[in-house]
Amino acid sequence: MEQVTHAYLCSTGFEEPLAREIGPGSEVLAKGVVITRGRPLPLFASDFVFARQVLPEAVEVHAPSIRKLAAGAVEAAIPVIETGEEPWRLDFVLPDDPVDWNLPGEMARRSRLLREAFQAILLDRRRKTAKRRVEGDWVTRDDSRLALVQVLLFHREKLLTSVCRPGRLPGGAVWPSRFPAGRFKAGDDWDAPSSAFRKLREALAWFGREIRRGERCIDLGAAPGGWSHVALQAGARVVAVDRANLDPRLAANPRLVHERRTGFSYAPEDPPVDWLLCDIIAEAARSLSLLRRWAEARWFRRTVFHLKFKGTADYHLAAEAVGILKACGYAGARAKHLYHDRNEVTVWAE
Repeated sequence: MEQVTHAYLCSTGFEEPLAREIGPGSEVLAKGVVITRGRPLPLFASDFVFARQVLPEAVEVHAPSIRKLAAGAVEAAIPVIETGEEPWRLDFVLPDDPVDWNLPGEMARRSRLLREAFQAILLDRRRKTAKRRVEGDWVTRDDSRLALVQVLLFHREKLLTSVCRPGRLPGGAVWPSRFPAGRFKAGDDWDAPSSAFRKLREALAWFGREIRRGERCIDLGAAPGGWSHVALQAGARVVAVDRANLDPRLAANPRLVHERRTGFSYAPEDPPVDWLLCDIIAEAARSLSLLRRWAEARWFRRTVFHLKFKGTADYHLAAEAVGILKACGYAGARAKHLYHDRNEVTVWAE
């Protein structure tokens, strides 16, 4: 077994941006996995934009069989989960894209067998410890007492095991992510006018806030209406700002007003609004100027805002967006490249 300081999970293809963000001492371990060795980082300082999940103080295990891999994972976890009577949660996770595996589903099948072997070994050796394992969403519990065990299978014969007690970032968010592998998958919605609704649903889940009935939402760059659809479903009132047409079903909704103009020229009536939603297709620098204008004027209480990129040169603007929001008094400002994001970053704050 070999100690890894921290391991980070990201979307496949974004390993290099994440490694650059972390800085010296980082290396790409596998597709979707970046690690640091011998460079301690406080948990709150590991919340990188391109990291969807962190495995703190991970231990790397190599073994030729599932049984031996599982035994190594148990040995790595036992010293923490056995010290006391606290509950613990077990997440077996995989990288997003198992491109190095020969057969479709082989990685998932092997991870499932590994989980079964882990639980069997633990039940046999430490029955009392095994019974303290909890299911479900640990963020609803006293997460300062609960140990999170993460086992990442990144190769047929290699895995990482991490055990930590989740903490709160300065803005209040829980880290590591409460979603296994930092992966929130929005379900299907056949009434949505576009697949963009998944991005907003995921952002709201990470944000820990829901749009509520009666709230006022401004949706900049709304067409064809994926984000407006989510807000209307929640019972909100929506001003959808876009020169293009909206889905006719949305346009007919009495709680929606369609402003046929560019989002860059729009200013809200009677601010602040409850939500600024923005999925405008524009250069990231221009969208950042738009966010600055709204934040400095305090025109919104909460925001979910997309920065869209061409290439990789402007990725630093995500951190700049967080800085602008914090400087304007918005708590909990955070930026993440989420599971449903493409070459874009989601920023949120309140």
